[in-house]
Order: sequence, then structure tokens, then C-alpha cells
Amino acid sequence: MLGLTADCVTSAVGAILHGDGTREFARVVIDSRAVQPGDLFVALRGARTDGHLHLRQALDQGAAAALVLPDGQERPTGLDYLVVPDTLIALADLARFHFGRLQAKVIGITGSVGKTTAKDFLFQLLGGAQQNIFAAPASYNSEIGLPLAILAAPLTTKVLILEYGINAPGEMEVLLGIARPHQAWITAIAPAHLEGLVDLRTVAVEKAKLGRSVLEQNRVWLDSPCWEKIHDLTADWQADMVKVDPFDESGWRILCNQPGAVRVQHPVWGELVLPLFARHQIATAFVAARIAVDHHVSITDLCQRLTQLQAPPGRLTVSTINQVTVIDDAYNANPASMAAALELLGSWPRRGRRIAVLGSMQELGAAAEVLHRQVGCQVAEIGIDLLIGVGVGGTWIAATAGKQVAIRLVEDVAAAAEILTDYLQPHDIVLLKASRSEGLEKILAGLQLRHLAGTAAASVDGGSGA
Repeated sequence: MLGLTADCVTSAVGAILHGDGTREFARVVIDSRAVQPGDLFVALRGARTDGHLHLRQALDQGAAAALVLPDGQERPTGLDYLVVPDTLIALADLARFHFGRLQAKVIGITGSVGKTTAKDFLFQLLGGAQQNIFAAPASYNSEIGLPLAILAAPLTTKVLILEYGINAPGEMEVLLGIARPHQAWITAIAPAHLEGLVDLRTVAVEKAKLGRSVLEQNRVWLDSPCWEKIHDLTADWQADMVKVDPFDESGWRILCNQPGAVRVQHPVWGELVLPLFARHQIATAFVAARIAVDHHVSITDLCQRLTQLQAPPGRLTVSTINQVTVIDDAYNANPASMAAALELLGSWPRRGRRIAVLGSMQELGAAAEVLHRQVGCQVAEIGIDLLIGVGVGGTWIAATAGKQVAIRLVEDVAAAAEILTDYLQPHDIVLLKASRSEGLEKILAGLQLRHLAGTAAASVDGGSGA
């Protein structure tokens, strides 16, 4: 329980309460399908749906109350209602209120790529829920996601790890107005969300605002490439900046880089094997380890946790299906993450063929075609056997992929999956990479289902012959 009563919420957001003020809420949710008994359902209006149309479903699933607009629409009986002029503003106000009740040290993470992996790695290295560490679920980092992440944090939280994601100038100030971190980690400055942020300089300016928000005697963590892009923006920062070069020979040294079993050496901590796949994952783990040491995690605990790190789903997670290796990096994509994923595919030990299923990188604005064509040049360099280009972005990538690469262009995920079904052989390596809206993760799910169906059929056939 969050210790939030209806009276408490009413006061925090300036609502008019219609119902029982002593009722206590278990959680705060915005998706009526996810409602559980005792939840407060916040009815938001968005581009695709209106939460007020789903009040009945929230009630049926056990919601205790709903935060709603005074729109005069008929509401189902059986729910308590908290009426506010703007439910999105009220959600932020409620998160700000709950944030003020927490006694946690807050670490804010931003960057063009790697925020969620950084958050998850840091959560694990700090000890997770057993040590009263709480991290934002999934990629809750927007003006809706950040408040929900805060409102999910228990009152016993000691360290709260939040993501700050932006698509346009001014959005960072909105997020910082809800929750100002004690420490910050800027993971990367790269071309991303250029539809709103326009150019790399604006990306740097906006991301640097998180570092500027950190008060004196606290720290901002960033690696050397990130520092080079924003150092001229740090003159008025009060925080202590810690520049980390993850692959500095005086720190970590990679002894053997086999995908899934990276052997590294540290001058103090000794030799470790990390269950990671790509160089940028290793770098993220090294920075997270440095932060964990700053938070007084013992060397014994840290080394054990490093050997058990797990990447978030859809971010360079690897599956083996019918002797085919599938690299799932389909959660999101921009030029930097696309380049990193292709580098991994190109360096993967070759037993079979290398196949890249690549789709559009969204929100790149006027630079979209040029940046996709640059990806095609990298495809030509790494030497893959088949490129399946999905949609417009896949077509742009294919245009510069070179004649030595076999190319198939398709309009959607279903067509890409059909090609793979006919083409795949044992020991092939497949990379799935595009922005989330492309839905390439469905290819992995389809391959897994076919494998399960085939296994079940083989079992039945074997049983009947016994």
C-alpha cells in the first residue's frame, strides 16, 4: 500500500471528492485493463483513446475510485470519483506529493540511448528490492511514465532510480518540476527524437539540464564520449562531475569477448565473467558498477551481481530457437543503437549466415532518409548474408547496403516473418532491429510459437509410435 487515502489525494491535487475520503488506494494506474482491486484509476485523454470511456471496465476489475474530468458525462455508479480540471496535471501533482513523502536518494538517468538498460543494471547492482531499491518500471520516463514510476515506489524505498526521457525542448523542465534527482547519470548524446529536438546540439542542451538540476555535493556520472559533447554546457553546474572511461586500462580490461560470456579483469576486484553480448552493454555495466561502489556496495556483493546481470527485454536479449540465434533488439532504434546492434551482429562468431531484419527508426525528422542510408553503409561494411528491409526505413537502408548483400524488401512484419520461415537454417544468426512501432518483436514470438508447436507435434508422434 502507498498510504494514499482519498482525502489525501483530494488535498494533493485539488480535487472535488464524491465518495469515501478514508478509502486507501493500493496503486495508481492509467490502463483500465491493468486495474486490480483497490486501485485508483486515472482517466487520461490521449490521441488514441479516452480513459473516461473505460470507467466501467475499471469498476468491473475492482477499482476503488477514479480521477476524472468534470465533463458532464454519465459515470457508472459504484466508483468513488475525484474530479479535477486536468487529469494529467493532477497525476503530476500527485506524483510530486508522493515524491515529497519518500526518504529516498534519487538517481536520475537520461540519454539518447541506453537509459532503461542503465536503470536495470544499476537496480541489480545496488541490490534490488531486497535492499529497498526501486526503479522505474519498463521505460516509464515521460510526462505520464515518470509520475507513474514515482507513484509505484513504496514508502520504504531507500534509492529511487528514475528515467528522464524527452522528445522536444522544454520537456526536461516539466519532468524536473515533478522530481529533481540527487544524482544523475547521462548515458549518451546521439541523434534521437530529432523530429522534436532538431539537431545534436539541442539534444545535448536538453539532456544537460538533468545534470544542471543536481545540487552541490552530489554527483553527475557520464562517460568520456558524452563529456566531449556537453562539457561546454557544464560551467554553471553545482554538482561534482565524474567522468568515467569504461575501458580505461587502469580500470576494467576485457580479456575475452565471447557473446554472453565476457571475461574481464579489474586491478582490485579480479577476474569476472559477465553474461553480456555487446561492447556498449559492457560499458554500461562498468559505469553502473562505479556508481554502486559510490553507494557503498561491497566488492563481494558487486562482483556476484555483475556475473548475474540481466538486460531488459527487447534490448539485445538473445534466444536460441531450433539452433538459430535470434538477437532481439527491437524495443527501440536510433542511429546510435542501430550501429551498436549491427556491430554486434558483425562480430558474432560465424557458424551460419548473418541475417539482419531492419525497419524504420522513428522521430528523426528531416534527417530520417540520410540517417537510414548511413545505416545501409554499415550493413555493407560488416558483411551480412541477407538484409530484410521492412517498410520505408528498411527501403532506405537497403539502398546503400551494397551489391554483395542479398536484399529482400517487405512492407510489414508478417511478410518478413514469412521470408525467415522459409530461409532459416541451423546456426544462422538473426538480428531484429527497428523502432518499437514497427513491431519486429512479433517475429521472435512467432518463431518461438512455431518451435513449441513443432516440439509438441514431435512428442505426439513419438508417443503414438511407442
